[in-house]
This record gives sequence, structure tokens and C-alpha cells, in this order.
Amino acid sequence: MLLSACKKDPCKNTVCLNGGACVDGSCLCTNGYSGANCQTPPNVCAGVSCLNGGSCANGVCVCTEGYTGSNCSQQVSPTSMRITSITVTSFPATDGGAGWDLTSGADIFPILSLGGTTLWNSPNYVTNANPSNEYLFTPSPSIVLSSPTSQYTLRLYDYDSPSPDDYMGGVNFTPYNSTSGFPTTINLAPSGAAVTFRLTVSYVW
Repeated sequence: MLLSACKKDPCKNTVCLNGGACVDGSCLCTNGYSGANCQTPPNVCAGVSCLNGGSCANGVCVCTEGYTGSNCSQQVSPTSMRITSITVTSFPATDGGAGWDLTSGADIFPILSLGGTTLWNSPNYVTNANPSNEYLFTPSPSIVLSSPTSQYTLRLYDYDSPSPDDYMGGVNFTPYNSTSGFPTTINLAPSGAAVTFRLTVSYVW
């Protein structure tokens, strides 16, 4: 007597998706798909590097505000900036050896200008300021810098009404630099400066 048996098809109950093919009971996937049934799509973000806080979506970098480019490496120049606070971080204790005021310390206040135009003149001053301390001025509303790449001047004065106010020193500065990112704090403390400041800023695109 001659006996024969049917060989079982190993791919009979195997379903391969997305163009995959069954070989010996296992799916052979194509086009980057993976998984037991080729059900997992390819990771299109594999190898995609997004800088400056950007993230990959569908193989393309989605950049955070202020950056652009295929990998978010390029800064976008802001249309304007805002100064939300000005801190006086140092000033001379004397006026060339003499006191700023006859019987008391300096009564300080800052003025911000662009060229010959005053953008902000502090309506308040600090009485008898101590040069060892820092002093915060908060403009309300915040100061708008409509030309962030222009050179501005921040000066400090000693209030002396009815006499003219004493100029104590100042700093020229350009708020925005195309290679420095977008710091929210800007220190204005060039070497040798008699008066120094710290700005808190925000950016508008």
C-alpha cells in the first residue's frame, strides 16, 4: 500500500500588509515597513536632526519661533523687540571724587534713546542710590525697539532739580545679533564702562 500526505502551506494563515510577501510563514516587508505583518510604517524621522528646539514631523523639521531652514539652523530677524525691565547694575560712587549731591547719594534714573530721539525717560528716580546695590526700573508699557539692529544708547543721570541733572555715564548697544540666538536677558557691561545695565527683553516676529 502506498501512503501520501499533503504538505501544509506555512503561509496559509499569514497576512502581509503594505506590499509585504510571505516566505516560509514569515512576512518579508518592503518600503521600510516592519512588524510581524509589515503593519508598522517606516520612521521617516530617522536620521533627521532639528536644531534650536525644532522637532521632526513626517520627515520634516518643524521649527520653533525665531528659526527657519531645513534643520532650523537659521535665525529669523525679529521685526521688533520689547524691553520689559532695566536694571542698573553699577555706577560710579562719586563725580570725579566729589559727591553727586552735596549732602546725600545720587538720585538715579535712566534714559533710553535712538540717535537724537528719546524713547523712554524714566518717570521715577531712586533716591540716595547705593553704588553697591542694583536698581530695577520697569517701563509701563514696555519699550518697543522697532529697529532691533540699530544702535541705541542707555544713559544714567542723577536727578538734580532745579539744577540740571548730572550725567553719570552710558552705554551704546545693538539689541539684536543674528548669531546670538534670542536671549531674554542682555547684559550691557562693556569693559571699562562706568555705568552698566541689564535688560530683560522679548522678541516679536
